[in-house]
Amino acid sequence: MNEPAAPAVANALPAEPKPQDRAPREVELKLLVAPGDMRAFLRHPAVAAAKRGRAKRAQYRATYYDTPGRALAAAALTLRVRREGARWVQTLKGGGSSAAGLHTRDELEWPLMAERVNLDVLDASPFAKVFAREEVRGQLRPHFTTEFERTTLPLALGAGTHAELAADSGAIRAGRHSEPISEIEIEIKGGEAAAAFRFALSVQENVPLTLGHRSKAERGYALAQGLVDAPQKAKPVALDASLDAAATLRAISWSCIAQMQANEAGTIVGRDPEFLHQLRVGLRRLRSCLALAKAPILASSHPDLLEELRWLQNALGPARDWDVFATETLPPIVAAFRDAGGLAGLRVRAGQLRRAHGRAAAEVLRSPRYPRLLLTLGLALSDDTLAAKDEASAWLAQPVREYAGQVLRQRHKKLKKRGAHLAAATPEERHAARIAGKKLRYAAEFFAPLFGRKKTRRYTAALSGLQDSLGALNDAAVTERLLGEIAAAGKSPPDATALALVRGWVAGAAHHGLGELADRWEDFIDCDTFWD
Repeated sequence: MNEPAAPAVANALPAEPKPQDRAPREVELKLLVAPGDMRAFLRHPAVAAAKRGRAKRAQYRATYYDTPGRALAAAALTLRVRREGARWVQTLKGGGSSAAGLHTRDELEWPLMAERVNLDVLDASPFAKVFAREEVRGQLRPHFTTEFERTTLPLALGAGTHAELAADSGAIRAGRHSEPISEIEIEIKGGEAAAAFRFALSVQENVPLTLGHRSKAERGYALAQGLVDAPQKAKPVALDASLDAAATLRAISWSCIAQMQANEAGTIVGRDPEFLHQLRVGLRRLRSCLALAKAPILASSHPDLLEELRWLQNALGPARDWDVFATETLPPIVAAFRDAGGLAGLRVRAGQLRRAHGRAAAEVLRSPRYPRLLLTLGLALSDDTLAAKDEASAWLAQPVREYAGQVLRQRHKKLKKRGAHLAAATPEERHAARIAGKKLRYAAEFFAPLFGRKKTRRYTAALSGLQDSLGALNDAAVTERLLGEIAAAGKSPPDATALALVRGWVAGAAHHGLGELADRWEDFIDCDTFWD
C-alpha cells in the first residue's frame, strides 16, 4: 500500500503510561463462519443459554504499524491503533502460539487521544528493547487496516469460566487488495480454555465452523505483501526440563496441530503436493505423541479420538500415495524411456487418479468431521483434569527428562529387536521395523531440545537414513498396488510394456535400497544413545 510521507507516531501524548513488569495473557478461540451462517451462530440455543447480558454492537477501524522491513513482525509483535466507538486504543501483542483455533499471546493496551502511536507507553512495556532500536522507532508506518462490525456478548460457559464472544464481519484492506472478515472469537476472561471448546462443539453440531489459525494481523501482513502460503515443516518446540511429562506432551501436541493447520489451505487448493505431505507429517507426529501419553491425557472422556485420528490418516493416505507416484516415481522413468509410448498413457491415467484422490482429500478437510476432530483435540489437550482421572497417570507426573529417557530406551530396544536381521527379513517384518523406526525418530526429535541438539544430531540423522532405505522398499509394494488401481480404473488395460518398465525400475530401486540397508543399519547401531 502507499505509505504516508510522515509516520503517524508521537513521542508523547496525554495518554497515561501503564508500566507493567509482565504483559497479561490473552487466550481466545477463533472460529471461522460463512457470512451467511453468522446469524445462525448468534441465534444458536447454546449461545442463548450461555449469554449473560445483551448484545452490543460497535464499528471498529484499526491501522497496523510496522517498519518497511517489518521489524515488528520479525520480533513476533503486532502494533495497532484502533478506533472503538468514540475512543482510540493502542494495542501491542507479542509472542504466544496458535493451534486448533486456540490463540494465546501477551497483550497490552493504552487509551489514546488521537489516531497516533504513542512511543512513550511502548518504552515502558516488556518489549521496550525492540522499540528502543532506531530502525524501529523512527520508521513505523501503516501497513494495512481492518474495518468491521463487532457484536459482543458476555458468556458463562460453566465450571466458573467467563468469556466474551466477539462476532466480527467486515474486511482487511491493504492498498487495492481486500479480504473478508467473518469470524467468532471467544476470549476467556476467567476459567478454563476447555470450556470454550465444549461450547464450540455444541454449536458446531448445527452451524458449519472451521478453526482459524491466523490472526487478523497475520492475514493483513500476507495481504499487504502479496504473500502466497508455503508448505510448513515441523517447528522445534522449546521444552522446559522443569515441567512434567504430561505438560511437555501437551506442548508437543499443540505444535503438531499447528503444523497440520498451517498446511490445510494449501492442501485444499492442491497446487503443491508438499502441503499434503507436511499436513500428514504433522498428523503422524501428533498420533505418535499421543501414543506416548496413552490414556492419561485423552482419558475416557474422548474414547473415539484416536480412532478419528486414524480415520483422517487413512482418508488422506491415498492422495499422498498418488502424489508420490505421479510426481516422483514416474517422471524419471518417462525421461529415461522417451521412446516407450505406453508410458505417456500411463502417466495420463495416473494424473487423473491423482487429481481425483486430491479432490477427495480436500473434501475431507472441508467436511464438518475434520473441524470437529480439531475441536475435540483442543478440548482434550486443554482440560487439565483429564490426566487426574486415570490412576495410571502417575508416571506422566515425573520430570520430563526422566520420562524421555525411559521412552527412548524402550523404543530403541524395540527397533534393535525388529531390525536385527533386516536383509533377510520378509516385507512384513521390514515394514514393522520401519514403523518402529518412525516412532523412535519422532520421540527422539520431540525430546532433542532437552538433551541438546548437538548431542542428538548424529542419532536422528542415522535414524533418518535408515527410514529412507526402508521407505524405498515400502514404495515398491505401494507402486504395485497403484498399478493395479490404474488397470481397474481404465476402460482398456494399460500398456503391458509400460507396466513392465515401471515394475522393473521400482524393483531396481528397491534392490539398491536393500543393498544400502545394511550400511544404514550399522550407522544406526554405531551411534551413541544421547539420553544415558
